[in-house]
Amino acid sequence: MKYAILSFLFFCVVKNGFGSKVFNSRQLDSIDYYHNMANNPETDSSLIKAYVFFERKKNESIELNDTESAIYHLRQIAIIQNELGDYFGAEISVVEALKLLDTIESSEDVINNKIGLYNQLGRIYLALLDYKEAIKYFDEGLKIAKLKSSINIIQNNKALVYIRQHRYELAEKEFLKVYKNSLSEDDKKQLLRALDNLGFVQTKLNKPKGLEKIMTALSQRIAINDNAGIYSSYKHLVEVYKDRDDLENATYYARKGYEVAKTINSPSFIRDALSCLIDLNQDSNIVEYVKIIDSVALAKQTQENKYAKMKYDYTEKEKIAKENELAREKEKGLKILYLSIAGFILLISTFLFFILRSRHKKENIKKVYRAETRMSKKVHDEVANDVSSLMSFVENDIEITTNKKTELLDILEDIYLRTRDISTQTASIDLANFTKSLGYLLIQHKRKGTKIITNNINTINWSEVSDHKKVAVFRSVQELLVNMKKHSEAKVVSLVFKENRRKKEIIYSDDGIGVSIEDVKLNGLLNVESRINNIGGSFSFITSKGNGFRAVIKFNS
Repeated sequence: MKYAILSFLFFCVVKNGFGSKVFNSRQLDSIDYYHNMANNPETDSSLIKAYVFFERKKNESIELNDTESAIYHLRQIAIIQNELGDYFGAEISVVEALKLLDTIESSEDVINNKIGLYNQLGRIYLALLDYKEAIKYFDEGLKIAKLKSSINIIQNNKALVYIRQHRYELAEKEFLKVYKNSLSEDDKKQLLRALDNLGFVQTKLNKPKGLEKIMTALSQRIAINDNAGIYSSYKHLVEVYKDRDDLENATYYARKGYEVAKTINSPSFIRDALSCLIDLNQDSNIVEYVKIIDSVALAKQTQENKYAKMKYDYTEKEKIAKENELAREKEKGLKILYLSIAGFILLISTFLFFILRSRHKKENIKKVYRAETRMSKKVHDEVANDVSSLMSFVENDIEITTNKKTELLDILEDIYLRTRDISTQTASIDLANFTKSLGYLLIQHKRKGTKIITNNINTINWSEVSDHKKVAVFRSVQELLVNMKKHSEAKVVSLVFKENRRKKEIIYSDDGIGVSIEDVKLNGLLNVESRINNIGGSFSFITSKGNGFRAVIKFNS
């Protein structure tokens, strides 16, 4: 189980350093308790309990707009997800934390958090075997790290990537930097960790002093009772002697490591120690089993990585602080503002234009209606009455032959009837009782030999239709009925009223002689089209000589 062993060699270094201290103000007992549970878990169930706690705290922090606390909780969640093997979940949590960091003004805490998050991303990609991305984000962290302790952690993790790639020369360079930095730090455990790691990678390069460094680090770790460090030294010695095919010494140190793991009493240490002992077992069946397990695990991980999509490009471009760049940004903002204002003015102007045009159309329709009403009254009061008086005079007072009198009376009666029709066609409309007005209009145009049928006029909710549209509809229906009366010789006339929400429709049809398209102007249908267009509707018809006439009026309420 070489893959698992190598991962554990740098367990303490990779994990600690950034996750345990984020914001000094977050020192509540419960948070400390679950923080320790997340970073030093006894079992997987401990990790799950910690995950549930930090997920709840994160949601509470977001609801309270406590961004700093939300970032802290997200970092703990990412650590837990990484430990549980949910690498893509950990990646998403880190991304969310980075986005929240972008909303906070830069400060030392923000920079430290960003360093920690870049380090976590590097660890995630290392687990996903994406070594290029791992190096990329470790380097991003190194760009902004100032504290030697932070630099040591990232360089240590970067070296681990190189070891995975068997690029031991590069790993040695990184460990050498860590060791030199650690010499000036007052941290004995860190110094011995750096010495141990440097010695281990030098043994990979067959450098004689590599083993000496490991043994020096081991003896000093024993002196200060650093059990985790002692275990790491034993693990390195196991690997060194395995590489030299010295299984006796490798097994000796593996057993020593197992004893230390039991002293530490950590399931993760004990599991790793047992894995190491199994790996050294010479039973052919066990060796074959271990190879198959490792092969399947690696193939599964590789397959998952192959189809995983990267969700976020975490590398932030360096911010340009030059004044001309700020000026360009301001200018861009002003341009957007001016364009927005211009667009708003254009939108308002367009809206006002259509409102005014609609009002103008309404006013014109009302003016025409008032003019028609005045003309109707004048025709009725003056012309029709005068013709009626003249007919009475001819009939009773004028002395002409009976035949001539009859002919003259017929002519006068025709003039009277036409005058009355004109008066009726332009008379005022009872818009308040529009249904009755339409019904009366249909009754007026019934004549012997012609049947007018219709569905319920109230199919259309006329209360939703404005008065100027009612006038246009009434005059249009009237025009169609007048044309029918004068020209169609129809026996059956049908009027169908339909409504679909705001859309209204009136379908007129008759079985008359029809009309040719060339005669349309003579029938006054252009007047109908003009009236309906003025209220935003449409008018269409189908006709030909001998095939009746069909027209459709459509408009909105």
